[in-house]
Amino acid sequence: MPPTSPIFDWLEHQPDPAVIAYNATLADLRIEHWNAGFARLLGLRRNDESPDEIRSALIKAGLFDPHRAALFAQANQLALRTGHYRTRWQFRDATGKRLSAEVDLTALPSLGSNAYCVHIRDVSTALEKKTEPAAIEARFRDLFEVATDAFGFVSIATDTPTYIDCNTHLTRIYGATDKKQVIGKTPLDFAPPTQPDGVSSQIRAQAVCEQARRAGFVRFDWFSRRLDGDTVWLDVTLTVQPSWGEGVLHFSGRDITDRKHAEQALAQAEELARVTLQSIADGVITTDPQGRVTALNPIAERLTGWSYAEALGQPVDRVFRVVHESTRTPLANPLQRSTGSEQPFDLADPTVLLNRNGAESLIEDSAAPISMPDGTLAGAVIVFRDVTDTRRLAAEISHQARHDPLTGLPNRREFERRLEELLEQTRCGDAVHALCYVDLDQFKVVNDGCGHAAGDQLLAELASALQQRIRRHDLLARLGGDEFGVLLVDCPTENAHAIASKLLAAVADFRFRWGERSFVVGASIGVVPITATAASATELLSEADLACYTAKDLGRNRIHLFRPDDADLTRRRSEMQWARELHEAIEEQRLQLYTQPIHALHGDPLPWFEVLLRLRRRDGHLVMPGAFLPAAERFGLMPLIDRYVLTRVLGRLLDPARGNGTRLSVNLSGRSLEDAEVIGLLEAYFENPAHPAGRLCLELTETTAVSHLGRTREFIGRLRGAGCLFALDDFGTGVSSFAYLKHLPVDFLKLDGSFVRDITREPIDHAMVEAIHRLSTIMGFQTIAEFVEDAATLELLREIGVNYGQGFLLGRPAPIDEPG
Repeated sequence: MPPTSPIFDWLEHQPDPAVIAYNATLADLRIEHWNAGFARLLGLRRNDESPDEIRSALIKAGLFDPHRAALFAQANQLALRTGHYRTRWQFRDATGKRLSAEVDLTALPSLGSNAYCVHIRDVSTALEKKTEPAAIEARFRDLFEVATDAFGFVSIATDTPTYIDCNTHLTRIYGATDKKQVIGKTPLDFAPPTQPDGVSSQIRAQAVCEQARRAGFVRFDWFSRRLDGDTVWLDVTLTVQPSWGEGVLHFSGRDITDRKHAEQALAQAEELARVTLQSIADGVITTDPQGRVTALNPIAERLTGWSYAEALGQPVDRVFRVVHESTRTPLANPLQRSTGSEQPFDLADPTVLLNRNGAESLIEDSAAPISMPDGTLAGAVIVFRDVTDTRRLAAEISHQARHDPLTGLPNRREFERRLEELLEQTRCGDAVHALCYVDLDQFKVVNDGCGHAAGDQLLAELASALQQRIRRHDLLARLGGDEFGVLLVDCPTENAHAIASKLLAAVADFRFRWGERSFVVGASIGVVPITATAASATELLSEADLACYTAKDLGRNRIHLFRPDDADLTRRRSEMQWARELHEAIEEQRLQLYTQPIHALHGDPLPWFEVLLRLRRRDGHLVMPGAFLPAAERFGLMPLIDRYVLTRVLGRLLDPARGNGTRLSVNLSGRSLEDAEVIGLLEAYFENPAHPAGRLCLELTETTAVSHLGRTREFIGRLRGAGCLFALDDFGTGVSSFAYLKHLPVDFLKLDGSFVRDITREPIDHAMVEAIHRLSTIMGFQTIAEFVEDAATLELLREIGVNYGQGFLLGRPAPIDEPG
């Protein structure tokens, strides 16, 4: 084909590289014509380059790479066979730049069966532009997959939102192992029917999707349920995604389960704190660092008179106003002092809170600063409680503990406390005080005759009368029962006696009326100086009691002044000491029973013993009854002692193993004849079918029998029919004894030892014993002689005919050998 052919014209004027080549393979390739574009592409200088130079240029371009050479030959062969074929070449231009070219291969049969045109177009730039979106998409996909948030795309084209794509993180959040378990599902498949706030999950989903469609995005918290049943909270953002088409939202979720749990815990703690604050019985006020009120609970509202709304933001001094109870001076606000020192602070007692409405409350309170973890002061809190009722109750209890409820006077405890104070004053200075002990006489008549209500009224009225007769700074107290005590402050003995005389006159002038009856009472008063030499308050009370007892013993309605050298007081003190010792001995069972035999002088084989009493002191020393029985008689302790003895003797008689078939005599005092417990013990004994007949003998002194003849006769008659024996003890000591014998149905007369002891030497004693025995025989009594201490006396008593004898000659007292 001549160079002027249209093919060559096209070749020359074609801006793209173009060439006419022959043969399909690179090994046989022959290039004969090319245009300027091709020359520039491969770096050829002219159109008559030798085949070797062209081959070198193609090798440099990289087309002779074995893989590419095969593809090159294959493409050329297709073009020659089909007429046209388009392919892609990758090679380097003359500058070494890598190019991507789109190559059109067109067969030229007019030039030969193996001729074809190669038309090259550089598409590198176009390809770069075409691959950029793919690269971006790939990068997006990478980010989509590796993101730590859960991503997905949700279609809202229908009423039910549906996942059309998701990343791996969203898959894991839902507990799925493959995206296929999520894509095509709806978020409602991974949620409970109802959200925690009670709204339907479906309604909530539709609402947020619609909001996202209108506003472009929406953010909300969503409660989800994993495939394994666990729950998870998600912070979800839905964003419109136009690039995915209309009706697609981008789903972004972040696991906030821990945060929700923390919020719930915080909310619970806040609610607990709120409920606690509302429920506690103390008032609570909190402030900011500037002292403005930030909160107060209902108790604080009630006590201050400020509501929460009114108090909020007010200076705390305006809401919480406190003054001293006595001086009424304003007190420094504890909140301010607390925040100033950054230490807790308590208000000093007594403190009064002034209510906004004028009411007042006694309070106890404390305040403390509120500090942040970094030490910054956040404010302060004050906690206070109303102690008005508590203080009033405490005052009442204190008053009751120190005062007698009947008379309103100080009681014994308060009296002893004040006495201690006065005694301490005398030891520290020259002051002299006095103590009066007042014991009413004839008070029992009112109590027994009209009842305790009358006795209580009498004491209350008399206390008021006595209070008017002492000085303002003196102290009148009720010590118990019908006993009063008076402390005379700065009062010498002479003045004390004068005041005691006024008290005695007040009692004498006092008339007590109960109904239609009128009563007069008396009093005995003991006075004791309170000086520095006094041993103790207890000792002073004991001395005053002793002086009062002496006044009563000397005739009543009088005053007796205690003096240490007073013989009467010494004797009575000894008796009082014995009375205390007896009480303790009975409680500690230190009263010991002994027995002394009573022998029949003319036959009678029955063993007979009189029960005697001994007191064993704590040091083991044994005390005879003559030392302590007078005190027992004086202080009315004989019934107590008799009950002690009878309980053990009667128990012994009822026990065959210990009774041993003996008769036991027990001495009874006059007071025991009317003691209900003593009588009850004896009646119970004789009502017991196991009691042995004729084994108990009760001994009564002649003095007791004669002094209470009617009561004694009734007592004997009451028990003698039940089988009790009676003996009249110490007979012969009373001048008029013979006149009363016919009124006393006793079984035995015990001749007083004062007649028996000298019977062998004194004719008168002999005659007395003989006369008493003869008279007893006539009246049907048997006689018992005491103090049989020698054989001559025993022989003479037998000659007279006395029935029984008792004395050291016949047997000394010995322990009764009672177990336990």
